[in-house]
Amino acid sequence: MSPNSPPAQLLILDAASEAPACRSALAALPLPSLSALLAELTPSPLERLPDAALDTPAERALAQARGLAGDDGRLPWAAAAAAAAGLPPGQDWAFLTPCHLEVGMNQVRLTDPAALALPDDEAEALMASMAPYLAEDGIVVERWQDGRWLAHGAPFAGLATASPERVLAEENLNAWLPANPLLRRLQNEMQMLLYTHPVNDAREARRLVTVNALWISGCGSWPATPPRPQAVQVVDALRASARQGDWAAWAATWQQIDSTHCAALLQRLRAGEPVALTLCGPQGSRRFDGRPRGALARWLARWRRPQPAQLLEGL
Repeated sequence: MSPNSPPAQLLILDAASEAPACRSALAALPLPSLSALLAELTPSPLERLPDAALDTPAERALAQARGLAGDDGRLPWAAAAAAAAGLPPGQDWAFLTPCHLEVGMNQVRLTDPAALALPDDEAEALMASMAPYLAEDGIVVERWQDGRWLAHGAPFAGLATASPERVLAEENLNAWLPANPLLRRLQNEMQMLLYTHPVNDAREARRLVTVNALWISGCGSWPATPPRPQAVQVVDALRASARQGDWAAWAATWQQIDSTHCAALLQRLRAGEPVALTLCGPQGSRRFDGRPRGALARWLARWRRPQPAQLLEGL
């Protein structure tokens, strides 16, 4: 294998949490493959994002792993998805995610968009109604993909946004809406249009979550010199139990990840491949890099093998 070959990259989401119950579970959790990897890899400094950051640690870490550049809230995820789908470059792209906002007396919260499970025919019917209004403001919707629309238009140029994932736990979304009067006005118009839409009437009759808003995120354009494609395996199996605070299930899932994904990465390292491991939590991320070592170096590493809980502190 060439010494300049890109590393085999593994990125694990929700690898730790500051919740005391999670810390207790992690301290007593046997993760032999992860421990062996951490003993043989070199850790980078812990990257903690500010509380007001628009990006999540996972988004920032994944962008780094894929060579995608951008300031906070300006990682061009939609442009990357458009390029991967073969859509023409040179546009300012965005994700338009159908969602449901829960409006209370003193708070506005976002329901997880995945809970909508919006089928293609309902998505097409909703967009058929919204598209003329979007077009008036120079926004063209190209494709329904992975529960959201890919769209492009001048209003998305230079726009800093937060993903739905970033704001799920926030209680007041006003501070997280795009700082663009045109788009805020457009979002209000879409809310009024959706309020009495036949798709929502039918969903309400079936006691399903309705669509009452569009969330804009992932804005930006594809760079003139795009990054070299880099494969990254993203493991999100810990996400559901972490969100629910079910740390017993989270610990059991971690053991499965350790015996599969971590064991496979360790095998690749010892077979002569460069590897990279990134562990993400709600507050930060830490990357570990390494290249194959000789037998003596591996033997010495076993005597200084760190505990995973020590290196996951602060995620």
